[in-house]
Amino acid sequence: MRIRQMGFSSKLKAHKNIFTLETLKFISEFLVDENARLAALRSGIPEAYASRYGQWLKKHHMVKAALETELDERELRQLRNLVLEIEMKMETCKSLLGIE
Repeated sequence: MRIRQMGFSSKLKAHKNIFTLETLKFISEFLVDENARLAALRSGIPEAYASRYGQWLKKHHMVKAALETELDERELRQLRNLVLEIEMKMETCKSLLGIE
């Protein structure tokens, strides 16, 4: 029996239903000005990849569904606060686990 290493496309397929913090940050940033490149930059994606990754994320089925949701100003503010809270909890977990 041969074990084959997963290729890049297989990894994308395997992760197509995973909702990451990076994706959540992209959505909350994209809702501000609807600019995929700037939203990608603000969500922490390196400048070299921001344009391409922003366009890719915009086409992702989970992101498309989220972007179709109509949010008012209060809900958008609440979303951004929740993202910040998740980021803080992630940093606490990294600190506890010794991951920096």
